[in-house]
Formats: sequence, C-alpha cells, structure tokens
Amino acid sequence: MAGGKWMGWWGHLGAPKQRGIAVYSLSPYEQRAFAGALHQAVFNTFRRVTGQAFYIAVPMGAAYGLYSWGKQNHQWRLSKEGHAHYGGDDH
Repeated sequence: MAGGKWMGWWGHLGAPKQRGIAVYSLSPYEQRAFAGALHQAVFNTFRRVTGQAFYIAVPMGAAYGLYSWGKQNHQWRLSKEGHAHYGGDDH
C-alpha cells in the first residue's frame, strides 16, 4: 500500500485500461523469410551482371590486349632481330 491506496500487483498499478492500441502479429507458421530468395538471387544477379558486362569487359579486353602486345614487343626487342632493328651492338 502506498499512501493508504492499493496499487495492484506489479504491472497492474490501478490505471484505467488503454484503448485504441492495435497489436498485429504473424504466426510463425505463416512466415516464410526466404521464400523464393534463391530463385530471385540467381536471376537478379544474372540481370545485374549482364547489365554491367559491357562496362567491365571492354576495359579488361583493352588492358589484356595492351599487356599481351607489350610482352610480345619486349620479347622481340630482346631478340637478335630487335637488336639489329634498333642498332644494338653485338658484343
């Protein structure tokens, strides 16, 4: 008792019941958190990759072409023919 008045048990302190509060819940048997997740992941990933493939494939192709040309040119310059073409001395 507080001040001569019964307050009620813990959590029921004698206040009037509240109205207008809506509580919604969903049964655990109705929840499907990953319903279709794998299907959507596969097709969404395919769509996004094909949408960006041009922006990745063209620079990668150009970089590979430049790399292979440079490697081939370097090997040619180290050869006898390359030395003769650029005036390298034959010790």
